[in-house]
Formats: sequence, structure tokens, C-alpha cells
Amino acid sequence: MCGMFCRIVSGSDDNTLKVWSASSGKCLRTLIGHTGGVWSSQMSGVTIVSGSTDRTLRVWDADNGTCVHTLYGHTSTVRCMHLCGRK
Repeated sequence: MCGMFCRIVSGSDDNTLKVWSASSGKCLRTLIGHTGGVWSSQMSGVTIVSGSTDRTLRVWDADNGTCVHTLYGHTSTVRCMHLCGRK
């Protein structure tokens, strides 16, 4: 039911996230910007939020791979978050 628009997001200790096509299994893009391993991520529509050992959250545009915002304030690894569907 995903069709050609269903995507998967993954994060890694190599400091990147990857956006994958669920139908083809191919990597669509690599998101670069964290300076520590990515421990958490969530996607809603075209918005991805990621948490990292660099103590930040980043908000990404999944369509073009750009970092829209970097959220600072934690003093340790960001291990989880909840992405609400409203803007």
C-alpha cells in the first residue's frame, strides 16, 4: 500500500541518516550534518527529525535532504523524541 512514495529512514554511528525507497530498496539520499552517531529518528510526511550523540536534534526535509533546523539544549545524547503530525 506504500506505493512508490513509501520511504524508510535509518540512522548510523557514521553520523549520517539515509532515506530509502521501501519499494525498490535503493538509497535515495544521505543526510549529512550530525557530528556524532545518530541514535534516533522519526519521519512524518517529508519531515525527518533525528537525535544524536552530538546532543542535538535536527529537522530535515526528506525530499531534498537539507537540514531545516538544528535544535540545541541537551547536555547528553538524544536517544528518543516524539514527532507530532501537526505543523
